[in-house]
Parts: sequence; structure tokens; C-alpha cells
Amino acid sequence: SEEMASVNLNAMNVLPKERRPWVLTFSYGRALQASTIKTWAGKAENTKAAQAVLLARAKANSEAQLGKYQGSSDATANESNYVKNYVY
Repeated sequence: SEEMASVNLNAMNVLPKERRPWVLTFSYGRALQASTIKTWAGKAENTKAAQAVLLARAKANSEAQLGKYQGSSDATANESNYVKNYVY
């Protein structure tokens, strides 16, 4: 889920610096866009709502890359992004 991606990113960034000698700012591409795309649903009238969701996910990941993310109660962000047999 998007939420788990943010929580995991946060967990990595709260480790002592000697255990993470590199800067880890973001990974998990779908973790930033799944709820945004779902909210937008390709409809112009959903654009503002989708932008708000994107901003919330970006803020969550910004906090997570600093090791300051506290978690979210957003149900959409907690939905699994798993797709069986997905090929990149």
C-alpha cells in the first residue's frame, strides 16, 4: 500500500546515520500515484480532489524521508497496490 511504503521509508530514515550511509528519499513509484489516479478516475471534475490527494502523499513521503512521518488514517492510502502477475 502507499501507506506501508511511506511507513517503511520512514523506518529506514530513523536508523542511525552510520547504518544508512546514503540518502534515501523515495522509492516505490506506485506509492505516490495509486490513490491520486483512483481519485481522479480520468474525470476533469475530480482534478482538484486528485491534486489534494497527491499533495497529501507527497507530504507524507517528504516527512518519511526525514524520518518524521507519523502515519495516516487515509483509507485509500492503505489499499494494497499488489497486482498479480504484474510485469514492469
